[in-house]
Amino acid sequence: MREILAKALGGALPPLSGAELDQALGERRQEFEAAVRQAVPRALAQLQREPIMPPASVELRGIFCFAHRLDSTERWQEQENRCSAARGRLLAGEDFALVAARVSQGATRELGGRLGSRFLDPLEPLDQQLSRLQPHELSPVFEVDNGFWCFRLNQKSAGKPMNFSDMPWEAKRVLLRQALGQVMEMDSAGQPVAMMSPLTTDR
Repeated sequence: MREILAKALGGALPPLSGAELDQALGERRQEFEAAVRQAVPRALAQLQREPIMPPASVELRGIFCFAHRLDSTERWQEQENRCSAARGRLLAGEDFALVAARVSQGATRELGGRLGSRFLDPLEPLDQQLSRLQPHELSPVFEVDNGFWCFRLNQKSAGKPMNFSDMPWEAKRVLLRQALGQVMEMDSAGQPVAMMSPLTTDR
């Protein structure tokens, strides 16, 4: 279990003792099991009552510059500068596909940086910022867990009401997360139940 957690966190465990880490993992497991037994069925029932709006979706292109959690501060700064320089070239009018091919370290560099369709999760800070972009507008450089991104919004779509069961999996994930939050806030005992939060550590 510890090895799996360390791998998920990029090779570093939170700064906790063995007993504290075991306790934290046990608490997360209890929260998960409680959600599976109680909150998830209630949230699904809420979503399946009638047709609902899917999350807003966007078509993106992106430039990605990789940095590992265990890399030095200097390496992170170097990669941020690399992504910022690429953004500057795009603002100057260079072709996105050409810049992506030469600079991006993401798997879509050979596809001109095309990332396809993405459903926006209003609970995610990055998606909140992407939702404010206008078509053909460039984003700022965003720092993420494994490096830096600069996006261009190609298209934005609100969709139309449809049955939850007919939605793509990623749209279901976003809506279920929102519904779970609402269900937990309306706990019948009057005590809000906290959403599960990941174990985190500063790099």
